[in-house]
Amino acid sequence: MGDITSLTNTVVTLFLIVIISYIACKLKLIDQTFTKGFSSFIIYVAQPFMIMNALSEVDFSVDNLLRGFTVTGIGFGVMAVSALIAFFAVSFFKDFDEKKIGQFGLIFANAGFMGIPVLKATFGDIGAFYGAFFQITFHLTLWTYGMFILSRKRDDIKFKPFNMFVNFGTVPVLIGVILYIIPFQLPAPVTMTMNMLSSVCAPGSMVIVGSILASIPIKSLLTDIKVYYLALIKLIVLPAVICCLFVLFGMSEEFVYLFTLLAALPTATNTAMYAQKYEIAPQSGAKIASFTTVFSMATVPLMMYFAGLILSLRS
Repeated sequence: MGDITSLTNTVVTLFLIVIISYIACKLKLIDQTFTKGFSSFIIYVAQPFMIMNALSEVDFSVDNLLRGFTVTGIGFGVMAVSALIAFFAVSFFKDFDEKKIGQFGLIFANAGFMGIPVLKATFGDIGAFYGAFFQITFHLTLWTYGMFILSRKRDDIKFKPFNMFVNFGTVPVLIGVILYIIPFQLPAPVTMTMNMLSSVCAPGSMVIVGSILASIPIKSLLTDIKVYYLALIKLIVLPAVICCLFVLFGMSEEFVYLFTLLAALPTATNTAMYAQKYEIAPQSGAKIASFTTVFSMATVPLMMYFAGLILSLRS
């Protein structure tokens, strides 16, 4: 089992950053213009370095490499289960845009910005290593099925096959794997730069969440029953189903904990960004991303305890 104390400390720390960012927005110390620009920096600059850094911190072995690609492969199964649950979970939503963004938000978790640091805190460097390989799964699914969801009944949103393989998630993994395999030690200033930029992702993404949260009237957020419902599915039902399936199919304890944690992560901040960019129920996208992030601080450790309980029943 991973280090639950480190996991809890990490998610509480991230929660505090959300609160600080929220207060800063309310005090007009930062605004939405800053948030938009900073979001681009996190996605297009910091995230690639975080992925490459995660791959560089584990000693090379063929076994690690094979297990990394195994995580990628199994990840597609996890995404398929999530997609199936998400499809039926929002099937009764009457507003088509809310249905689309709700489905998208249930499938795609914050597996990069928040996921890799949380995995590292829980499992050590190997957790971040696995998280980097999961980015292949995440981005291939995002740029295929994810874009299909968003493009329904929209002529202006196009699926581009090029983006499926060439994006800010898959390319850094490819570069990172090459650097991982070749017997070449990067200069110290380069590794320090990668490490410093990668460390921006987790707090930076929480700053964005706090800013998004500050843009939503609290009354509107707390009285929206659909948000509570989607949070329940995303934070409790999905990881519970993944955990039980993995135990049922005899997966290793390491992978049960790993994929339960990945499934338990909150909705990706990309959900709010795409909702705003394409004008697909932007308020709903913002609510889902911010609400699940806040409540995941309690539910992520809870689901890890749940995984331990289910595993004890198997033994």
